[in-house]
Amino acid sequence: MEFSKLELARYLKSIRENLGYSIYEVNKLCQISPSYLSLMENGKRRPSPIILKKLSSIYNIDYNDLLTKAGFSELIEKNEKSQNNDFRYANHNGINTEGLDENDIEEINRFVEFIKNKKKNEKK
Repeated sequence: MEFSKLELARYLKSIRENLGYSIYEVNKLCQISPSYLSLMENGKRRPSPIILKKLSSIYNIDYNDLLTKAGFSELIEKNEKSQNNDFRYANHNGINTEGLDENDIEEINRFVEFIKNKKKNEKK
């Protein structure tokens, strides 16, 4: 069932509050700016599928359900019809990996870990 923008806003805000997260904690967990979250939760901004993916991950709710509620049901159809599951995001960070296989995605994740470790070692 598709929600209006205001219904979706209230829904997302209630989930965040029920989990005990502040807007700033959500920002730290998934790199969505506090101002964007506030606009979204007040019904002034429609969240994109990438934002919904990030929120579904930290809120532990079904991504396809969020897509439906936000009016992106065409993306669910594409996801369900695709035999090789091309509509994916590496590590839930909004990196479009359409057309890549599991080995490619794993390589991207290893590279991200390499960069993180490199930065961590540079700080020492």
